[in-house]
Amino acid sequence: MLLGAIVAAAMATVPAVSRTSDDLFNPHTLQRIDLWLNAADWAKLRQNFQKNTYYPADLTWNGITVNNVGIRSRGLGSRSSTKPGLRVDFDRYSTRQEFLRLKSFILDNLTQDHTGIKESVVMRFYERLGIPGPRETHTRLYVNGQYAGLYGLVESVDKTMMGRVFGSINGNVQNDGYLFEYNYVLDSPWRFEYEGPALAPYKARFDIKTNESHAESTIWGPIEEMVRIANESTSADFEQAIGTRIDLPALTRFLAAQNFVADHDGLNGYAGMNNFYLYRLENSPTHVLIAWDEDNAFRQTDYQVDARITENVLTSKLLANTTYVSQYYGVLLEAADSATGWLQQEMQRQFDLIHQAMLEDRLKPYSNVEYETARHSLLAFPDARITYVRCEVSKLTNQALPSGCR
Repeated sequence: MLLGAIVAAAMATVPAVSRTSDDLFNPHTLQRIDLWLNAADWAKLRQNFQKNTYYPADLTWNGITVNNVGIRSRGLGSRSSTKPGLRVDFDRYSTRQEFLRLKSFILDNLTQDHTGIKESVVMRFYERLGIPGPRETHTRLYVNGQYAGLYGLVESVDKTMMGRVFGSINGNVQNDGYLFEYNYVLDSPWRFEYEGPALAPYKARFDIKTNESHAESTIWGPIEEMVRIANESTSADFEQAIGTRIDLPALTRFLAAQNFVADHDGLNGYAGMNNFYLYRLENSPTHVLIAWDEDNAFRQTDYQVDARITENVLTSKLLANTTYVSQYYGVLLEAADSATGWLQQEMQRQFDLIHQAMLEDRLKPYSNVEYETARHSLLAFPDARITYVRCEVSKLTNQALPSGCR
């Protein structure tokens, strides 16, 4: 096992001198990834797809082979025995093993998105708007030489990504803060209500991903404090009370961008908050949001620009402040301008990239006809959404209506 780990590290490291994770997540390339593992293990993974059991495998990409990686089934509603979503951990069996300086990545089975591109398009769009999120592209996945379907290739939200997104502070990489994945608790929709001083409710909702060994009061105490202050403050003193605990301009930008793409299962989701990471900056009480899981975007072109804002304690008080409501409308218009001439072209480019691989994917839970229908519908979204947002913001700000308004 030790010899295998040494060989794996060498094979993963030497070719990577000329290749980086930017090559892996190149949005203009349809990748090919091969997984090689014991056939019995693959059968067990598919049979027990609801479990997070890891299995050893070898991975090959672009002529580079990494031995003894760990793979497991992943997802919530997207879990599948036919076409399992996968998490790939390079350091599962060898703690120092990396690949292109990555410790892991996600293979998204795309079972909940008939277009196959919603999330990857959104993440590219968020990048244009300065919203932090993972890099994404697409790959053909082969398991033991057999085509296993078209997958989304998604960067893991971890310390490596935090360093890439937030850069350095005083010469040190900004990745030693506290990273949380929001955990949607079934039958308990949450909209930032205060749940008391005990830390258990916040621990249940915010799954710690870094500094796990620190004291619970150090990890979740600042979240309890932030939620309590948000609930206790008035609209008048909200900014002063909570502004050091969450980056309010960044929150406003995130909220507006997510509304523009009409994602109804995000920060102000139809069933409460969902699908985001929270990062508390290193040596700071300030939290920022990280985008995640946007395959429910592009819901409808007339998705209201103030959808569910008043249902959430945090966002209702945020946008009761004239400074932030003005910024919110401004970011919506910025998003409309950025989408003009780009969003539809990006959708078409990604469709062209994945089209044949999608048609050849016999394991996806929808037909090629359903894919083609969804594709046609998505391409019609940008122009209609841009017009709708511009018109609604103009109405809400008492500005002259642009052409095309109803």
